[in-house]
Amino acid sequence: MGKLAERLSDPVRSGVYRIETTEAVEEAAALNGYPLLRVALNGSEAGALDAAAVGGSRVIVVSGFESFFREQPREAQALVSALGAATRAARERGTRFFVAFLDPEGALGSLPPLYNWRK
Repeated sequence: MGKLAERLSDPVRSGVYRIETTEAVEEAAALNGYPLLRVALNGSEAGALDAAAVGGSRVIVVSGFESFFREQPREAQALVSALGAATRAARERGTRFFVAFLDPEGALGSLPPLYNWRK
């Protein structure tokens, strides 16, 4: 099992992260047998992500967030905070919950990377 697959299997590592590409996350989720949910925000459809978080998916990859974050920064920050709270709650329950924003341009530099893709 690769390092990212091990990370995704560790509830202590649950959290909100950024990634540059989806391939490694897709592979690691598949290795663990975890469902991977893709959410495209495309505008202000943040409610879809809230519903996904409530739905219990273990790994969520979010794309298309740029315009939502640019046009509604307060709502975007509230969304990231809510997702952070959800992942912390999962961690406290001993369950795995990862949200990864597909961010190849580094726009969400405040979020930690899920893995070091340069190695």
